[in-house]
Amino acid sequence: MDEFLLKIIAGTISTLGFAIIFKLKVKLWPFATICGLAACLLYFGLSELIGGDFIPNAVASFAVALLAEAFARLGKAPATVFLLPGCIALVPGGTLYYTMSNLISENFDLASKNFLTTLTVGVGIGGGIIAASLVRLFFTAILNKIKRK
Repeated sequence: MDEFLLKIIAGTISTLGFAIIFKLKVKLWPFATICGLAACLLYFGLSELIGGDFIPNAVASFAVALLAEAFARLGKAPATVFLLPGCIALVPGGTLYYTMSNLISENFDLASKNFLTTLTVGVGIGGGIIAASLVRLFFTAILNKIKRK
């Protein structure tokens, strides 16, 4: 439990750090940080519950994308401003590093294993974001039809 909590805190702080690096306005920091907290909670929670790489990343990025859309309206800023820092904790930097390190060391078995993990995580993150965008477009279209009637 302590390791789980430490990961959540570290991921949330890293999100805040990237919000600062991306030069977000100070009033938008809490929104971006909440996106990162949600990503970490969902990713680490689902990783412990069901394991794997794809589903935890897809669900976490889906939730972050929906939160980013909501915070875009509240904070009067583009959703990308919240989406990028929110998903930063999900990025598979470690496995990408080990992929390249193993390629240089000519350890192709480990390199391919790490590459597949990196690819799976990347597709999961991208798929979650795309799914959330489609959900938002769907509900926007429905709301526009209701308003026209």
